[in-house]
Amino acid sequence: MNQPIRKANNFDIIRIIFAWLVIVSHSYVLLGNKGCDPLCEWTHHYINFSYFGVKGFITISGFLIFKSLERSPNVVDYLWKRILRIYPGLMVVLLLSIGMAYLIYQPNQTYFKFEKEATSYILNNLTLYHNQWRIHGVFDKNFNTAINGSLWTMGFEFFFYLVLILLLPFRQFKWLVISILLMTIIGLLFGNVFHIDTLKHINFKLRVDFIAELGFFFLIGSFWAVLDWKNIPYRTLLALLALILSMVIIYFKLNPIWLGFSWPYLVLYIGQGSSRWADWIHRTIEDPSYGIYLYSFPVQQLIIYCFQPSVMVLLWTSTIVSFILGIASWKLIEKKTLRFKNLFVFGTH
Repeated sequence: MNQPIRKANNFDIIRIIFAWLVIVSHSYVLLGNKGCDPLCEWTHHYINFSYFGVKGFITISGFLIFKSLERSPNVVDYLWKRILRIYPGLMVVLLLSIGMAYLIYQPNQTYFKFEKEATSYILNNLTLYHNQWRIHGVFDKNFNTAINGSLWTMGFEFFFYLVLILLLPFRQFKWLVISILLMTIIGLLFGNVFHIDTLKHINFKLRVDFIAELGFFFLIGSFWAVLDWKNIPYRTLLALLALILSMVIIYFKLNPIWLGFSWPYLVLYIGQGSSRWADWIHRTIEDPSYGIYLYSFPVQQLIIYCFQPSVMVLLWTSTIVSFILGIASWKLIEKKTLRFKNLFVFGTH
């Protein structure tokens, strides 16, 4: 039976843009230049493009994953769909990274040392919570020796998926869910503003200060998902006010966490709109943003290792290669595995 065609919106295109913003920032950082991306330079190192890219990704995730939670007939179905969305693409990029690493491996140790580290690289990164960044003898002369530094967000993303399960028993009680989300968002804001240094020193598998920061944006995305977006009055006016607020926060260099009250709304306002570009992307390349994000870091590291390029050469060559790999990842791996997404659809909503 054919799956219904999803209505095209702008979420696919802006996620691609967010993935590209991460590529832009990494093009400066990975070369070890004292400079940073244009936004970073303009704001005197206050904020960079990747900040908006990552926070935009996490906001959309909070919004869409909560929608998925609402539709899921049971917790097994919900978790299966989350696993199916993350792991197939992740597994392939890890295996290809090991293949790349083997080809450029410059041993100071033995092959068996590489084999051991390569095995642990895959297994550790598949846990999402015990990232292994490097293999000795690979990228040792690069400014940054990590094979794929972008994997750091994976554990936080999946952690937030698990947190949302706590709302499963209450999802039919809209105002209760709204109240729980609001109280949690306020608590995270309080932690970010007043206790961020304390949170950094709490011993946990994931950095608690990052949980508070990313979770703030994720749950704001979830909060907007609970509301009936079409019935929110003055949506365009609110978007204009959110844009002004964002500009004020950036201009006066306030704590970036305050952008949580403006940037997520702008992202969702644009994302739920439609455009000709969105229609074209939906019909052709569809949803390659996850693959672009996964592949861009190792692609940039390999280009640096082989060619020692300038920033602009690195930016555009890595953009082209990462986009090709991202599209291939979606078409050949992610989309095909999603055919099994309804494997655990049982029970009633």
